[in-house]
Amino acid sequence: MNNSTSLFKKSLMIAGIVATLGVAACHRNDGQMTDSAAADAPKESASIGAAMDDTAITAKVKQRLMSDERMETAKIDIETNNGVVTLSGSAPSADAKHAAEELARNVAEVQGIDNRIAAPGAMDDMSAKAENAADQVGSTISDATITTKVKAQFAADDVVKATAIKVDTDKGVVTLKGEVASAEAHKRAVDITRRIDGVKSVDDDQLKISQS
Repeated sequence: MNNSTSLFKKSLMIAGIVATLGVAACHRNDGQMTDSAAADAPKESASIGAAMDDTAITAKVKQRLMSDERMETAKIDIETNNGVVTLSGSAPSADAKHAAEELARNVAEVQGIDNRIAAPGAMDDMSAKAENAADQVGSTISDATITTKVKAQFAADDVVKATAIKVDTDKGVVTLKGEVASAEAHKRAVDITRRIDGVKSVDDDQLKISQS
């Protein structure tokens, strides 16, 4: 009687593990998550079944990396949690770093990649992108400031304050649109704009003198 009960309990445990593996496999076929989501994913397996799957995934990724000549001098550590593979260590080049990520993604069960591999050139690329983004933000702020200053100067000037002039600024180039009452007002608006700090040039082709 005791043996039968023990066998029944073991059968239930095996069935539970198989069911867990099956559910995990179904979830992992839904497609890979984004890189940011992979980086924020929990760094521990959700269950015993997930841990078993993760171990198998790690082995597959290691096998792929070991069989690729681009990885000969790379020193890469692999950790898998809930299908998300974290790559760390070092690679001889940015190309090798990207190759390692590509090889890992080609493992069908992988849900996402958190690539933390250090490589020469990789940081330079990131720095360049960051500087470019900062330049774009700086340019936008500067343009907005220029536009505000031009409008303020127009409002304070007796010659042009009563005119409807639209001011647009793009990378320091100010475009003036609309109508002014006289050639004097036209010249005055252009002169005021050119004196504003940060203005590189003034496009007044669309600033017309009223014919009335």
